Amino acid sequence: TSAEISNLMNLMQGMAADVASIKMDVADIRGNLETLGQRVTSVETKTGRLGGRMDDHEVHLAKVEDDLAHQTRYAGELWDRVQDLENRSRRNNIRVIGISEGVEGSGLSGPTLLLTVLRECLSLGETESIEVEHAHRTLGPRPPPDQRPRAIIARLLRFQDRERILRLAREAGELHWRGGKIMIFPDMSRELAAQRKLFTPARRRCMELGIRYALQYPAVLQVTVNGRQLKFEDPEEAIRELNRILDQNRREEDPQPQRKNRRRMEGDLEERRQ
Repeated sequence: TSAEISNLMNLMQGMAADVASIKMDVADIRGNLETLGQRVTSVETKTGRLGGRMDDHEVHLAKVEDDLAHQTRYAGELWDRVQDLENRSRRNNIRVIGISEGVEGSGLSGPTLLLTVLRECLSLGETESIEVEHAHRTLGPRPPPDQRPRAIIARLLRFQDRERILRLAREAGELHWRGGKIMIFPDMSRELAAQRKLFTPARRRCMELGIRYALQYPAVLQVTVNGRQLKFEDPEEAIRELNRILDQNRREEDPQPQRKNRRRMEGDLEERRQ
């Protein structure tokens, strides 16, 4: 009755207060969601801008990489040209190693010293005209007596004279002058000399096989096999091909032992069966 009505009224008032509180909480949540949505929209806008900048940076980076690759190729081409020009400028030069220091003080110096050494070591006639433009020791301090003397670099007037001197030096083998061993080489840049040196194992293999070869300018190994000329710019490829030729020659020259070994193996198997 009146007490129950009073309790019901209190319960309804409490429920109304709870509903009002819930509405306030929902309103706060809605406000927070709206704020969060605005922040998300702002983040998405900034992300879009960053994506556009990233695309621009990627395009710029790709252009820089292309430019770098072009500059690298161009620098390589320039380096090859510089090397070619340097070695062509040394085309008429020879390098003589082993002439003792101090011989210049005995009245021989420069071109006169070089011509004296060449005529005494090589089969050059006295009447052969070889003109030396200049000859000098390599730059650097004079070494002590117990160390290797500095090489002499000489420039000949004619390329044909340089080639004849190198050919005669190869044919003569060991050369000696005033009790010391001397060697005569073509003059070239350090880089080209290192590149040509890589063919040393292949050249030794050619000598082992008795194959004619020539190391052509700048660094190309030409070999003659069964009347066929092969050229190699890669030292490792040359070694592989020469090893293949060596194995083939061995099989062609020694087929009988293989048959004997096969017969011996067959005999051993027959004995085991018995």
